[in-house]
Amino acid sequence: MSGVWTTIDFSQSGDQADFLRVPFSSDRSAYGWVPVPMFCLGSGAGPTALLTAGTHGDEYEGQIILRRLLSLLRGRPIAGRVILLPALNQPAVPERRVSRREFPGRG
Repeated sequence: MSGVWTTIDFSQSGDQADFLRVPFSSDRSAYGWVPVPMFCLGSGAGPTALLTAGTHGDEYEGQIILRRLLSLLRGRPIAGRVILLPALNQPAVPERRVSRREFPGRG
């Protein structure tokens, strides 16, 4: 179990917005979490499309496109479901930076 959670009910129809709450431990608190904005649109009956952007905070194009798509789709009937995560790496987005990653096996 990852510990990531949201209040979005994926079986519910209609538009919903919340955060993915990603657990994060720091010197300030062992019980913190990073808020990742999440939007779920549609009926849930049918296929699901998951669209993400903001993996790298300095790559704006995908973030802008998903925000515009959200504006276009909100309140419209959708057969199936569209899940949007326009700022997947939320800590990097406001800083406009690329997060460093460590890859196992590399010196």
